[in-house]
Amino acid sequence: MTQTNAAINELSKLLETGDEAQRCYSARAITEAKITTVTPALNACLYHQDPDVVADAATALATVCAGDLDSLQDVAINHPDSDARLAALSAITKQYNNEPQRVVDTLTRFATGRTEEDDWGLSGGWDDWWDLQLTAVQLLSSIQTAQNSDLFSSLFIELLTQDPEPELELALYRALVDFQPQILSEHWTTARKMKQRRLARAFATSATTAALDHMATCLKCDDSEIKKIALKALATHGQTQNVQAYLADIIACLSDSEPSVQEAAKSALHQLNQLDVLASTELIRFIESATNSSLPNLILLLSRHDDLTEADILLLQEYLTHADSNIKIAAISLFSQLSEKHILSYSELYLAALNSCLAAIQDRQLPLYQRAQLLRQLSQFKQHANLSFPVLKALLENDETDVALRQSALEAITSETNDDSLKWLKQLLLGLASQEDTIAITQVDDADVVGADVGTDVGTENSDSKPEKTAGRIKLEAILAEHGDKFPEDQGFDSAPVSTLAAIQQSNIEATLLSADDKPDDQTLLEMIDDLDDEFTAYSNIVRDHLDTSENLALNRKKIARLPQTDSKLLAIRALGHSKTESAASLLIEAMLGATPKEQHELFQALTNIAKHHDYKVLRNGIGAAGYTLHYADPLCKQSAAQFLSHMPLNKALPILLVGADDENEHVRVCCLTALKDQLESKRLLQRHQQQTCDIIAKKIHDPAGGVRKLALQILAKIDLSKYLPDLIELAVSDQESNVIAAPLFFAKQQQALAILTDNIAEYSDHRQPLAIQLAGRLLAFTA
Repeated sequence: MTQTNAAINELSKLLETGDEAQRCYSARAITEAKITTVTPALNACLYHQDPDVVADAATALATVCAGDLDSLQDVAINHPDSDARLAALSAITKQYNNEPQRVVDTLTRFATGRTEEDDWGLSGGWDDWWDLQLTAVQLLSSIQTAQNSDLFSSLFIELLTQDPEPELELALYRALVDFQPQILSEHWTTARKMKQRRLARAFATSATTAALDHMATCLKCDDSEIKKIALKALATHGQTQNVQAYLADIIACLSDSEPSVQEAAKSALHQLNQLDVLASTELIRFIESATNSSLPNLILLLSRHDDLTEADILLLQEYLTHADSNIKIAAISLFSQLSEKHILSYSELYLAALNSCLAAIQDRQLPLYQRAQLLRQLSQFKQHANLSFPVLKALLENDETDVALRQSALEAITSETNDDSLKWLKQLLLGLASQEDTIAITQVDDADVVGADVGTDVGTENSDSKPEKTAGRIKLEAILAEHGDKFPEDQGFDSAPVSTLAAIQQSNIEATLLSADDKPDDQTLLEMIDDLDDEFTAYSNIVRDHLDTSENLALNRKKIARLPQTDSKLLAIRALGHSKTESAASLLIEAMLGATPKEQHELFQALTNIAKHHDYKVLRNGIGAAGYTLHYADPLCKQSAAQFLSHMPLNKALPILLVGADDENEHVRVCCLTALKDQLESKRLLQRHQQQTCDIIAKKIHDPAGGVRKLALQILAKIDLSKYLPDLIELAVSDQESNVIAAPLFFAKQQQALAILTDNIAEYSDHRQPLAIQLAGRLLAFTA
């Protein structure tokens, strides 16, 4: 007898003699493994007193398309539990080929709904008959689809006349759409908006010509939700059906007034591989007549084409100065990617687009997210550093500049550097260490020093006299004196804040301006309450409670009101991590010296980001810093260092990662083992390193952290499964996290693993038994 048969026999024995939990877990294991030889034991479970056992047994029978039809029918009609009934209905449906009429009669009985004398399922807050009726309709529909024949349309049409609830109504529409589409079309003409959406979803599931034609018609309706349903349906069915006839209607949705419909049309064309073949002349035609809301998407689509004519360029150039910022941003993006060929005035256009971008960046009236978007678009321009750096530098040196803008500005600087920007970056990251070693000294004559001293004395004597007022200052003072009464000293806020952030900002400003001598309003109220007579004590207590509550709410609001301000140095480190150039990696490693823990964490994150895409040799200079970090730094730095080591040569990273695997912090251990696991996915461990590595990782099987145990299981199974199989199986049946991933790892030793499980399943008396049954079922599934 093979170990597979022995394991199946053990599961069958548990189905027959086990308790409720053993039977349930065994039935689920049989479901997963699709075992057909234990049908008698499953049939016997249909009459078990526990409804979960019945439901699991019926589900297993449905999976293998087997079971005693009389017993299943008895469960479906008479069992008190709705889940057991639903599982039995599914199992009955799978036997349609054996006894079609009996199956149809049973399903029809439930599809027609509750009879007047049947009060089952009414005891709770939910009528379980709704679920039974819905499931029966869906199962009848599945039979009809599988047989590709119009078998039950008359029943479905009759049910539609009974005003079904929305979910059942949608199921009926889906059942009819392939065989009676004209019925749905008739309902469409008189349906209201929500019913039309349900009809559209039903049509969307069908790939028939009638359904596709209706979806094309939906593209011209007024409801944007229906348009999106139709676009998604045409894109999905376009993989198997010819939808060329509907492409013009899909393209027309690119100029829809609703942005979400435009995006859906763009996504549909991409899914149909039609975006790249979309002619630029057609897009230009749409742009000429499009509304402002659809222009950005249309302009961005043009960036895929390099066959624009001079006339097209002149038309698009006007949008660089458009009043609508979205259109302007789209035009800037287009010109930043413009090809140089066939365009005579390329330099002028390119410069105009760059200047438009820089001007918009400095426009404080633009929303913050759009300014950040424009800053990110700067990296699309080639050779922008000479013009953009002064603007970006001014933005970064302004203390009031938002963090999002500073981050985007630094990313733009690092995308392309010149001498000035590189020097500025080095000074930001390295501080005094960025200065040259030599210091220029200018020697002066003694006579010049004497003259300077004399000048100082004279300046000291004259400093006591007040400077004379200039003509401009006198004029300004006169104007202020004349019109000063029009502007009261305390204007406050003229309008209510328009957003949560604006309200928070207003609150912070008011708190800052509030004098220490000012008494809050609640203090005045408390004084008034204290003066009330004793008969108002109850009222006083209520007011005090309200004031205490409001004070707590105000405190909570203050906790979230102040957003963290990130240092420019940290933002520069993140930006360099996105540049992915060798010079950026070199500068980041140079910045390691003297970095604070927070900076060190960001540096390793940035280096990791570069290492993911490029194998620069200069990156290996960071291995020493990573080793020092994993010995002496704080847990967060250790985690980021471990992530960096996952992209370094294995023989150099291995000793450091093994040190981190013994760290006292759970998260550090997880990160180090994750890095080692990732390394072993693509690299082979040297023979001389295997034994020591396995000895260290084997200890992690008993680690108190579940994540560490799970990673240890994966690493040991990768290095030497044969040696550690018994220990790893013991871990898999003891730990839920490890159990979920164990079966694929044990596949190479499936028979040995099944033998161990078969010998021990009956012996387990604690939580290990259900986990062992689950693992056996998953292993058996590989042979199903």
